[in-house]
Amino acid sequence: MNKPRIWVGAVVVVIVALVAVVLAGAVVPGGTPQAAAADPVVLTVTGNGQTKTFTMAELQALPVYSGYSGIINSAGTVTPPIAVKGVKLTDLLAAVGGIPELQSTDITASDDYGMTLTYDEVVNGNILMYNATTKQEEAAKAPASVVLLYEEHGAAIAPGPTGDGPLRLAVCQPTDENQVAAGHLFVKWVNRVSLRDAVVPWTVQMYGLKGKDGKRQTYTLDRLSYDSCATPGCHGSAWTDTATQKTWSGVPLFLCIGKIDGGKGHGGYGAYNEALALKGYRIKLTSASGATAIIGSRTIRNQDKIILANKLQGSELTADYYPLRLVGPKIGSKSFVGQIVKIQMLPK
Repeated sequence: MNKPRIWVGAVVVVIVALVAVVLAGAVVPGGTPQAAAADPVVLTVTGNGQTKTFTMAELQALPVYSGYSGIINSAGTVTPPIAVKGVKLTDLLAAVGGIPELQSTDITASDDYGMTLTYDEVVNGNILMYNATTKQEEAAKAPASVVLLYEEHGAAIAPGPTGDGPLRLAVCQPTDENQVAAGHLFVKWVNRVSLRDAVVPWTVQMYGLKGKDGKRQTYTLDRLSYDSCATPGCHGSAWTDTATQKTWSGVPLFLCIGKIDGGKGHGGYGAYNEALALKGYRIKLTSASGATAIIGSRTIRNQDKIILANKLQGSELTADYYPLRLVGPKIGSKSFVGQIVKIQMLPK
């Protein structure tokens, strides 16, 4: 009569032992499949026909980059370099076969804000740096790298919406050289990295009206600052041409003019000198081929559908229009000049 009880007791012991093993595996990093499932995915990387997902532990297992990173924003406010830690984009992209020379990299946040970096910027760190004290452009004093950060000041980056993490894009240097990079490169809440066809760096020269001293306010609009501004979470806008049913997207022209009209400086609608626009002036846009369009300031005043477009149907413009094309209502299709390289304010 006692033997069955012994047998049942043995079975119970075995079952308890098995449950203990499973539970232990669920809490031991790198152990059972249950452990991997319990660690959430924080990043998805796509390229070369491959897709890889990463938990924070998996990211931290990649080669670690330790260095310093600081910011200068569009208003000229400087956040001096601080100690940071993360993984270089080149090491991250190696997980999907690396970045081919004819491709660029999209870095996208959970709110769909994003930035596109060229092969030269990602691989060679060819990014403009500024002196943190004088705020002047200068050559990098130590190699610059594009890094996906997961640690600042020795602590994990707090997640959104109150923090900038858990992952944040940054431009870093291995030593503190008192140098900083433009703030639009520091994408917070990053959760996606993907390869895409190459984009070509570009600039548009902008010139304001002559002042009493004969000088003009000038600004060089470049691809990085424009792409940052063109995101829906910043000043991005779109317009659908009813004649073609195609949608163009980019930045309203009047906000770009805010860079050279003597206003408060970029940062929103308040940066635009509306009083000057009401007083009246003309805007001349010139293409690489020499074609021009001239529009009155009152026509574009606060018109968020008259845009300098950088995309058509969600894709980069073709060579016929690249990098920017003026489009929108109320200006007539004859003013839809593309390949824009220069924008000037002229007296009325």
